[in-house]
Amino acid sequence: MGADVAAGLAYVCTHLGELRELLGDEGADPATPLGRLLALSGAPGEDPELASLLAEVDSVLRESTDGMVSLHGFGQGRDGSGLEALEFVYRCPLRRCAGRPGGEVAEARPVCSISRRALLRERLF
Repeated sequence: MGADVAAGLAYVCTHLGELRELLGDEGADPATPLGRLLALSGAPGEDPELASLLAEVDSVLRESTDGMVSLHGFGQGRDGSGLEALEFVYRCPLRRCAGRPGGEVAEARPVCSISRRALLRERLF
């Protein structure tokens, strides 16, 4: 298995919950690109189809997020470098403060120090 395919599979495994949410794929349908990828990735041995399924998942992900999110390295002629985690931010519902990056939040429901309301968790695209 090539390093780029291994990195792509590691990304999918690490962020499976986030990818399912973005794709609207609850895992019930094994015929979806993500379902087919997961089924094939669990099979023993090396399969050249893994790279094409990763590219297909990347394409569907780009389409469902207007090109803002991808697997970084599959489809669109990219190389296998630059894999990054999906990032989350917390923003003020009243837009009174700048909020905080997800990595800085330790509590389950962070609160705005100005409005005293719970910050909204959103994906950073």
